[in-house]
Amino acid sequence: TRRRAGMPRVPDAVSYVGRNVSDCGYCASPDASVSDGAVAHGLSTKRYGELIDDGWRRSGTWIYKPAIDVSCCAQHTIRVSVDAFRPSKKQRQVLRRLDAYLRRERDEGSDGGDEDGARAARKLEITTARSTFVREEFELWKKYQAAVHGDEASELKEASFRRFLVDSPFVEDETPNETSAPSIGLGAFHQQYRIDGKLVAVGVVDILPKGLSSKYFFWDPEYAKLSLGKVSALKEIEFVADERRRRPEATREFEFYYMGYYIHDCQKMKYKADYAPSELRCSTTNRWVPVDDADVQKKLDAREHCRLSDEAALPRECCEPLKSMVGLALRGQLVSVTTLGDLPGLLESIGVNLGSSRGVRRFADEQAEWCERSGRAGMTIMNLVDIERNLLAYEDSDEVDEHSDDELAGIA
Repeated sequence: TRRRAGMPRVPDAVSYVGRNVSDCGYCASPDASVSDGAVAHGLSTKRYGELIDDGWRRSGTWIYKPAIDVSCCAQHTIRVSVDAFRPSKKQRQVLRRLDAYLRRERDEGSDGGDEDGARAARKLEITTARSTFVREEFELWKKYQAAVHGDEASELKEASFRRFLVDSPFVEDETPNETSAPSIGLGAFHQQYRIDGKLVAVGVVDILPKGLSSKYFFWDPEYAKLSLGKVSALKEIEFVADERRRRPEATREFEFYYMGYYIHDCQKMKYKADYAPSELRCSTTNRWVPVDDADVQKKLDAREHCRLSDEAALPRECCEPLKSMVGLALRGQLVSVTTLGDLPGLLESIGVNLGSSRGVRRFADEQAEWCERSGRAGMTIMNLVDIERNLLAYEDSDEVDEHSDDELAGIA
């Protein structure tokens, strides 16, 4: 999903789309995966970090939050506290296997000897750069998707690659800050893995105020024996740890490695708990719970996904709908910013004939839903709505109006 055509790009602004039902990509159940979604026109990394801690995630400029209580596969946000992380025996073996490969002599006939005929070891280089389209990465992605996921070549379009792995909602040029950021800055990045100059893998990551969020990783199938996916997780954890060591004052809050979603019933998502000690977000209590805790495991085994903690729920800040920010767009231009409570009066003042006001009522329902589902982040994120396509389009609808006049008093 892209930014809506014609919508302006402004900081901390989304267009909330609402609840979506689709076939599950994990268990293949039809119409069983439920999530809330929005198109992000612009977000600061701080605001997006707050959304992640509330269960959201992004794909390009599309942000979404799985509805754990009604979905077939419960998706829990999972993260690792880097200071506490200790690699397991198997994870250390992965790194040793990579090291052995790098130290091994190159194949006969390869260019690697010095003047005395001695052979040099291979060299792995990992570089981090801001997200942008790189043809070499696109070609590697196509090779990976075809070999590993069985995608048809005709499906692997440049536009899809850009939309999924290059585009981001981050609007600030968040360059390094001596007091509050990692040395490379904040935002969307690509980490290239090269062996002797050859691109063998790419990690797509977001560097946020509280840590690194791993978004996607693709690799050259010819190097499958090196387990580069596992290597990347360890290197991304190492990236956070190195930043904390080099810049302790500037990275006090930069302490977590976010791995996306954990699905207890799906083996290809359950492995994330191997990076220990990791913790899951409980969507009911708003607490982070250790994934290896015996009581948590019992709840997961019993599919009691909605409440993973027996402790009292922490307060969850949400914006009061009438005070929430609304951006009005008309023909691709942001014409005004207001609150939901002041919306009807503002529309009338600029000459918009609301007729029965059905459009405002329906939008008010959607805005209240956005406030509830976005949590603290929604207090400072503008919900951008197109006057003609949305508010006035509702006026022509034949749907039954379920609101009474008394219910409208708060927004009229």
